[in-house]
Amino acid sequence: MKILILGDRDSLSYDGLNLSSQTQKIVEKVGDEAQIIILNGDEIRSCVGCFNCWMKTPGLCVMTDDCANKVAGEEIRSNVVIFLSKITYGSYSYDIKSFLDRSIGNISPFFEIVNGEMHHKRRYDKFPVTITIGYGNCTSEERKTFRTLANRNALNMRPPKHFVFILENANEIDDVMETLENILSLEVLK
Repeated sequence: MKILILGDRDSLSYDGLNLSSQTQKIVEKVGDEAQIIILNGDEIRSCVGCFNCWMKTPGLCVMTDDCANKVAGEEIRSNVVIFLSKITYGSYSYDIKSFLDRSIGNISPFFEIVNGEMHHKRRYDKFPVTITIGYGNCTSEERKTFRTLANRNALNMRPPKHFVFILENANEIDDVMETLENILSLEVLK
């Protein structure tokens, strides 16, 4: 099983912890290997909204001078994607948001009604299980907004399963990693 960990730069040193490394250890503990990609929003060009990834070069952004297409390809070829994002005003970090904006080619420009809601059609037959771990010192409203945003993004991509966890402070790392281990071993990798 292919597991991709997409972390922001802050995940390398959040409150003295390397969340990317901690997450990789849990994945390996349950018996799989993980590929880690640390995203740098400064190295990802901003989406210009041209929609060529939907019409002209389906599935691929026409801007090819950064890592966005390569990472989007790794994402869609994975069985599980784990996002590690510092919660920034209730949203994703700059690094994660920069990538997500450029990965819209992984969904179709066309729409359909799913469970009474409008969603993009799938471009591909499958999308990986999505696990999002938000972290950082933020308010309860920001945590609530982040959880809602991550859940709504997952619904639009329609993975077979999706989970959202929030690490409010470094003292909770053991609980969050135990929950991740349980989810991977009991819900995802079984």
